[in-house]
Amino acid sequence: MNMFRHAAALLVIVLLAVFHAGCAPKVIPSAVESFPVSREIEQALLDSLQATAGAFHSLEGMAKVKVVLGEKSLSGTQVLVAEKPDRLRAETLSPFGFGPPLVLIATDGRDLAVMVPLEGRVYRGEASPQNMQKFTHLPLQVEDLVRILLYQVPLIPHHEQVFSAFSAGGYGLALEGDGRRQSLAFNQAMQLVESAYYIDGELAFRVKYDTFSEGDLPFPQVAFLEMPGSQAEARLSFSEVRTNVVPDRERFFLKTPPGYTESTIP
Repeated sequence: MNMFRHAAALLVIVLLAVFHAGCAPKVIPSAVESFPVSREIEQALLDSLQATAGAFHSLEGMAKVKVVLGEKSLSGTQVLVAEKPDRLRAETLSPFGFGPPLVLIATDGRDLAVMVPLEGRVYRGEASPQNMQKFTHLPLQVEDLVRILLYQVPLIPHHEQVFSAFSAGGYGLALEGDGRRQSLAFNQAMQLVESAYYIDGELAFRVKYDTFSEGDLPFPQVAFLEMPGSQAEARLSFSEVRTNVVPDRERFFLKTPPGYTESTIP
């Protein structure tokens, strides 16, 4: 199981990877002075958020990732394929640039399969938050993971929303609801660049986006994630990415090759 655990840890690069603080994308600081905004700005921010949520339904690309969990640091390259609502495939490539992948993970939203070629083994189980968390270290549904990859942050149920403009530039939106708070930040172009989630005042999870592509549908080439409770942060940088592709559905299902052993996810 040592090889499996090492490969599974490397799979955190699906969404998690810790970088030194200086490597995090530059976003609007949360503590800067802020001011009220007009109703027109409020509506423009809501329109931007809605447009972002519906802009991308799938992606396929190559990403460089660096991972730090506690005192451990890992880095690598992954091929990622994601499609809404809950389909995901990730291939962790060999650091030598040739040979079989270190590990493959695929889910169609119902079943989860993990293939470790060096072990000649395939692990299978339900695509539950518990099983997914073993590989992503995030207590999220597959659907939420896919949304975050596709530049659509989940919004908490809320009874209050407060808009603001930052003196340093950009805008903010705070959502409050039942002991939870979500803080969203937008740059001056009204592009979403950060979403932070708090439970009882403590930061639970944060995602930041940076380096947007050109064109009518700008897509962030860099995602940075932080989960203080797991002492985990992450940076994922796409070197090649295509959005709104039509992936072959078979890519989200892993067949057990001849000679491989099949086991239940431990």
